[in-house]
Amino acid sequence: MRSRWTLRRRIVAAYVLLACVVCGAFASAAVFAVKIIEERLIDQRLARTADQFLEKRQAGKSIDLPSTIAIYQEGTIPPSLKDLAPGTHEIPVDGVSVNVLVRDVDGARFILTDNDADFERIKDDVYAVLAAAFLACLALAVVLGRFTASRVIAPVTALARAVEKDEEGHDFPSLGSTDEMGVLARAFAARTEELQGFLNRERWFVGDVSHELRTPLTVMLGAAEILCARVSEQPELLAVAERIRRVAADTTERVSAMLLLSRAPETVGAPRIALSPIIRAEMERCQPLIAGKPVELVLHASREVYVFARPELVAIAVGNLIRNACQFTEQGCIGVTLEERRVVVEDTGVGIAASMRERVFERHVRASADTSTGSGLGLAIVRRVMEHLGWSVSHEDRAGGGSRFVLTLPSKP
Repeated sequence: MRSRWTLRRRIVAAYVLLACVVCGAFASAAVFAVKIIEERLIDQRLARTADQFLEKRQAGKSIDLPSTIAIYQEGTIPPSLKDLAPGTHEIPVDGVSVNVLVRDVDGARFILTDNDADFERIKDDVYAVLAAAFLACLALAVVLGRFTASRVIAPVTALARAVEKDEEGHDFPSLGSTDEMGVLARAFAARTEELQGFLNRERWFVGDVSHELRTPLTVMLGAAEILCARVSEQPELLAVAERIRRVAADTTERVSAMLLLSRAPETVGAPRIALSPIIRAEMERCQPLIAGKPVELVLHASREVYVFARPELVAIAVGNLIRNACQFTEQGCIGVTLEERRVVVEDTGVGIAASMRERVFERHVRASADTSTGSGLGLAIVRRVMEHLGWSVSHEDRAGGGSRFVLTLPSKP
C-alpha cells in the first residue's frame, strides 16, 4: 500500500510547519506589543489626567476632561468601584472594558475611569489583520511548498521511472549532475549494470550447462537403450541397464526443468496437466529408496486434479518432497494426498526439530541432525519452484511425529 506521507507531502508539510512557527512568533510579538502600547497609552493618560486634576483642584481651577474619562470622589464613587485597591485596574462594565485608576490623596479617595472601547476596536482590527496575514502565509507556504516539491522531486521521479522501466544504466537521467541527484543516479546506474551483468552470466551459465549436458546425456540414454536390447535375455544385467537408462532419462528431464526454472515465469508456457500421473511417476522413481525398509508408499486421490503448469517443474517439487520422506523414514508409512487445491506429503520419519522449522526452506539448511545426509538444497529448490509456479509450500505439525508438507495450489490459474 502506498504511503500517504509521500516525499511531496513531507516537503509541503515542512513549509507549512515553518510558516506556522515564523508567523506564530511574529503574531505573539505583535500581541505583546499591543499589550505594551495599551498599558503605556491608557495607563499613562490616566496618570497624567489624575496629576492635572490634582494640580487644578489645588489651584481652585476646573479641568476639561475627555468624554471617555470620568472622575469620582468620595460620595460619588459607584458601588462596583469602592472595593478597588489603589492602582490601575481593568474591569468590565456593561460588557465594555474600562480602565480604572484609584488614588488616595490626603485620606480622600478619588477614582478616574477611562472607557477604552475605541482602543478595543483598534485591537480587534489589529488581531483580525494578524489572523488574515497568518492564513495568507499558510496558503503561500502551501503554494511554495508544492512548487518547490515539484522542482525537487522531478529528478527523483524521472530516475524512479527509468529504474521501473528497466532502462540501461547509461540512460538514467541526472548522470551528469554534480549534486546529490547525480551521485544517486550514478550509484543506481552502477548497481543496475552490475545486477544486469550478474543476471546475464547466470542465464548464460544455465543455458551453456544445459546445452553441454544434453549431448552426453543423449549419448548415455541411447547407449543404455542399446544395452537394454542386447541383454534382454540376461535379467541380472537388464536390471542394471534399465536403471542406467532411467537415470539418464530422469537427468535429462531435470536439466530441462532447471533451464525452465531459470527463465521468468511469464515466459514459460503453462499447459493444463493432471497431477496424479506425475505423482505416481515420482513415487515409482523413489521406490528404490525404501527397498528393504518396512515402509509403505501410498497415494490417496479420490479424484483427478488439473492445473496449469509445466510438468517438469511440478515433478521437481513433488519428487523432492517424496525423496526426502523416503530418505528419513525407516518404518511406517509415507502418504501423498491429492486434494482439490492441495498436495500433502507426510511421513512417519524422524521429523524436523522445532528449532529448524523456521529455516527449513533456506539453502544448505539440513532438517536432519545427520549432517552426512542430503545437501540442504532439496526444500530450498521446492520453495523456488513453488514461487515460480505461483504456488506455496509450508510445513505443518503432524500428530504422532514425522513431517507434513503441504503444496497449496492457486485458486486461479
